[in-house]
Amino acid sequence: MLALIYFALAVCVGDFLCRRFYQFESAAHRCAAAILVGLLVSSWFTYLAGLAFSWASRPLVWANLLFFIAAIAMLSWPKWRSRIVKGGSAKVHKLRSDLYLPRPKGSGIPDWLLIAGYVVLVSWMMFASFNTRGGKLQIANPEYSDFGPNTALMQSFAVGHNFPTEYPHFSGDRIRYHFLFYFQAGNLELLGLDPAWSLNLLSIATLVAMLVVVMTLGEVLFNSRAVGRLGSLLFFFFGSLAYVPFLHKQASVRSAIQAITHQREYLQTIFPYRGEAWGTWSQVTYLNQRHFASAIGILLLVLVFLVIRYRAVAAKQANQSASTDIMKTRENGLPDPAPTSSSGNPSRLQDVREPQIEMPSVSVATEPRQETGVITERFVATLPPFIFSGVLLGLLPMWNSAVFMAAAAILGLLFILCPLRRQMLVLAVTSGVIALPQMLYLSTGSGRTNMPKLLHWGYTIDHPTVANVAKYLGFTFGFKWLLIALALLLATNLQRRFFLAFLSLIAIAFCFQFTIEVLANQKFIHIWVIIANLFVAFVLWRLWHFSLAGTTLPGKFAAILTTLLIIPGGIIDFFPIHNTGWSEVTYMNDPLIGWLEKNVAPREILLTDRFVNHPILMAGRRVFYGWPYYAWSAGYDAGKRDRVYTELFENRDPWKVYHLLKENGISYVGFDGAVRHAQFIKHPNEQVYATYFPKVFEDSRYNGLVIYKIPDVPPSKLSSVPEGVTNMFEGGRESGKGQFDSPTGIAVDRSGNVLVADTGNGRIEKFSPSGAFLGAIGIKGTGYGQLGAPNGIAIDRTGNTYAADASKHRVEKLAPDGTLIDEWKGPDPGFYGPRRIAIGPDDSVYVVDQGRTRIVKFGADGRVLTVWGSKGNGDGQFDDHTSVAVDPKTNKVYVADPINKRIQIFDSNGRFITKWIIPEWGRSHGFEDLVIDSQTNRLYASSANMDSVLIFDLNGNKIGSLTPRSPDRLDGPSALALLGRKLYVLNMRGNRVTAIDL
Repeated sequence: MLALIYFALAVCVGDFLCRRFYQFESAAHRCAAAILVGLLVSSWFTYLAGLAFSWASRPLVWANLLFFIAAIAMLSWPKWRSRIVKGGSAKVHKLRSDLYLPRPKGSGIPDWLLIAGYVVLVSWMMFASFNTRGGKLQIANPEYSDFGPNTALMQSFAVGHNFPTEYPHFSGDRIRYHFLFYFQAGNLELLGLDPAWSLNLLSIATLVAMLVVVMTLGEVLFNSRAVGRLGSLLFFFFGSLAYVPFLHKQASVRSAIQAITHQREYLQTIFPYRGEAWGTWSQVTYLNQRHFASAIGILLLVLVFLVIRYRAVAAKQANQSASTDIMKTRENGLPDPAPTSSSGNPSRLQDVREPQIEMPSVSVATEPRQETGVITERFVATLPPFIFSGVLLGLLPMWNSAVFMAAAAILGLLFILCPLRRQMLVLAVTSGVIALPQMLYLSTGSGRTNMPKLLHWGYTIDHPTVANVAKYLGFTFGFKWLLIALALLLATNLQRRFFLAFLSLIAIAFCFQFTIEVLANQKFIHIWVIIANLFVAFVLWRLWHFSLAGTTLPGKFAAILTTLLIIPGGIIDFFPIHNTGWSEVTYMNDPLIGWLEKNVAPREILLTDRFVNHPILMAGRRVFYGWPYYAWSAGYDAGKRDRVYTELFENRDPWKVYHLLKENGISYVGFDGAVRHAQFIKHPNEQVYATYFPKVFEDSRYNGLVIYKIPDVPPSKLSSVPEGVTNMFEGGRESGKGQFDSPTGIAVDRSGNVLVADTGNGRIEKFSPSGAFLGAIGIKGTGYGQLGAPNGIAIDRTGNTYAADASKHRVEKLAPDGTLIDEWKGPDPGFYGPRRIAIGPDDSVYVVDQGRTRIVKFGADGRVLTVWGSKGNGDGQFDDHTSVAVDPKTNKVYVADPINKRIQIFDSNGRFITKWIIPEWGRSHGFEDLVIDSQTNRLYASSANMDSVLIFDLNGNKIGSLTPRSPDRLDGPSALALLGRKLYVLNMRGNRVTAIDL
């Protein structure tokens, strides 16, 4: 209820202000102005008041209270003033007696019916793309990406404390995104509306208000209600020719209708830039960027005011000219000329409102010098509405900075082309004084990325020749260009100059780049097409009334035909709004959100995965680095933040990690499956956080999320580690000591030391039982005694190491000190990609010759004892078998055959005994390994696709599965080694070793 009261008060304040400075073409014009101005002014007032109360725990409570008091005081002031100053009320009433301007002939009922239709249509569009249900936000898939930062901004004000304001996806630096519209949505949510209703109420009200102002602008510019209505209706139809290739692909009319009604994607253009596949030239822009329409509405409201003033100047000059002619006629004794009709005859293709006069290109104040005092007084009296207009435009940068830049370009040309230059200069100065601090705030600062060159030719077009630019514009707006050209032929001087001023937006879009993302220039083109639609509507209206040989049928036919060529793309693009799916984000009644609201202060920063949306953001909390595109496109130095983010999640030095966290104001760190498995973080350091910082939250329902709290003072056991050395449990994908590159083999010697085949680095690393790096064996290469890509390794009773080198197609036998003893090439035709090695109780050596689909058994001296296996899925056959293990008690040989989803058992001579079916296998995710514990009669088998280790008894019965204790986890287990009651698991993807106590 409070939210609706606030909204109503804001509209009343807007009406109060507009009535004092503007005249209105209609009641609808007045209502639209009240909505647009009221929301803009109330948002600024409430935000600044909240900023002043930033020291309070709930600044918006005080800010809203102050707004209610100020709004009521403002609205009641005329009543109190009339009591204090007698006669004041009558004076004000007299000043506002000309509140409404005379309108062209016609009924107002069609206007209100059209507006009602807009309310229904826009309401459906907004709720179809953003809604709530059961404590979840439902965001249509095409809007999901854009709503990431927008909903986060809303929640940061509604349930958080974002004063001074920061970007929730890039915390620790000031806001660089025009946010005030979403601030107001969050404020309405705070006052009682749910997120969907708060944002949709603003979106519906401002978009419909903008359409009403478009209607008004068309009416005052062309003196026709019909042109205004039709021009506003064309807003929904961009005129793109994208429907032509779409329909051309359809085999029949029936299939075309089916394709249209089932369309889930917006029509794509024939141009390759990624933005062209997002429905850039459809209503999706106004569904994604809800703040855009309201800012355009303010700009158009000022333009309506200027057109009214320009027409008044033209009318005054026409009257003066007419009076002069009458005086001359009377002096010559001629009769008075007949008055010129302003209605005109449409069949004669002449202007219907404005006398055909040339607008002077110089100031209209051309009175004699002796009347300077009068002129000055009259000039000052004209300033208040221009100052008010300047204030409105000056408030736009924090609402939508692109619209402010568009306004500067348009008004700059109007200043050159039209009269009232001194008044326009006052408007510009007023606007600049208010806007400049905002623009500097948004575009400067230490955290801003380097911007591209200001001059940028071609917008998003590849090879932007003049021909390609013309092709792009021709395809994008299609047949509208033909009608625009005809409109300019029929237009008056004022109308042409007005169009020329707006044409500057096309030039800006194709010649400049104001932000890091050049696609943002689409906003200038969107604004231009709104005005272009009025000229299109003007020609359609003139064609409709055009008479040829005494009949209007040809004109009506031409109007209908061109309309049918313009609207198909817009009609097709309505269907994706209805057909697209939802993505849901929880925003209330959620355990994590409840925990965050209770335990995490609104100003505290969390280091998390780089997500688009998350319950953390819905709780009004801020993350150190969210989805990178948001930060990059807003102008932040995303590259620098990338480096810090990686350091925080990968550095193994707890002292460095702690101080880096404190330097960036981070209070909590969250690890989930996305951080642990994402490609961006190659070797996560969760063990550091688990060791030194307290775990305060854990819930597997949020992708295994674990949150650690960073204390205000360093933990007592915190210490720095030596540079350049890590242990096998930390690992990491590098070539340093203790680091790995896709390791695939592991073994344990009699002393408990662990050897790891560091496949990508062409070496074997040795670690102590505690994981400390001891040394490395081998030199990477293809020569004799060198290691190319060591895979499986095994250690015999004398300490010799056997390594299967898959790239050299050899088995290397190494002494305990790493020197080469022998090199086995395998039986004819030789090894091809040997993968694993196992040593039997009699010191015989079993090799998985994967490329030849066989098992080769050697004696300790290198003599081939037996060979078995072939390609296939029958008994004794293999399909890319990956491992071999020998039971020291029974001498049975176990072979992992994962593609065939089985383990096959043989005697020591290769005779098939039996097989076990392993349903968890069958996917080529890794090199599944086997290890046998003869003491407990267990067999352990890795499962890379499940990131776990399967447990079987030696009869083939599955007992269960193993995973390490949280926060550790397996990441592509590729090899196993057993020592006593400890199982070592090598993580090929994670580039580290995990130890599991059995």
